[in-house]
Amino acid sequence: MDNFEPLTTGLIWRNHFRASLQEGLEAPIRDRWVDSALADSLRQFQLGESSDGVHLLQYARTFGARTGDPWLGEAMALFIQEENRHAHWLGEFLRAQGEPLLKRHWVDSVFRFIRKPLGFGPMVAVLVCAEIIAVPYYTAVRRASRSEWLRAICWRLLRDEAHHLRFQAANLGTAWRRFVPLFRFGHRALLLATCVVVWREHGAVLRAGGFGFGGFVCRCLDLLDEVHAGAEASRRSYGAYSKEACVLAREEA
Repeated sequence: MDNFEPLTTGLIWRNHFRASLQEGLEAPIRDRWVDSALADSLRQFQLGESSDGVHLLQYARTFGARTGDPWLGEAMALFIQEENRHAHWLGEFLRAQGEPLLKRHWVDSVFRFIRKPLGFGPMVAVLVCAEIIAVPYYTAVRRASRSEWLRAICWRLLRDEAHHLRFQAANLGTAWRRFVPLFRFGHRALLLATCVVVWREHGAVLRAGGFGFGGFVCRCLDLLDEVHAGAEASRRSYGAYSKEACVLAREEA
């Protein structure tokens, strides 16, 4: 019989990101359009997409080695590469409008600071909050923008973010063996605090895209519930599958 290589979260998502990164951005004519308020907001999100993810990658490799998922590190590296490509697309748009890019911002600095000392599971939980916020934000930008180029970028980013949330839900399902009420409560509290900060910084853009504060928060909490449900489903299905795969592998050895 052929050697059996059990599927893991890392292997599945490594293959996904490899394929995704082969697809370029199908953008229309690169138009020039300037809105200073939106440009200021976009610069912050462009900076957030540009993280090198060094600590996240280290944690993923260590966690993957400990849990028998040797592909998780590579999958996370490709995920970071896709995030950096988002930063490149947004930066290219902003530079074409004559808008300078940010080198640092206090919100980005705080998020990077609180992620560094955490282990893999808590770091993914913080990352999930940022990924969730991106969904209503890029939806609002796409609705409010008059630039077909920017609208095309936002459409692609939203498609990618949907996959990112599924990837991180699978990681949470592996990292958190049981989704106890205390964890769910803490994660929701963190997301709510993030929503308040983001609304303070980007409320004008979100309002222009059709979100009130309540609608914005509800959308974010709904996405978090979906992530938690996906994490629990992933934990159950992957746990059952990996146990069967290990039995098969031992029988074939």
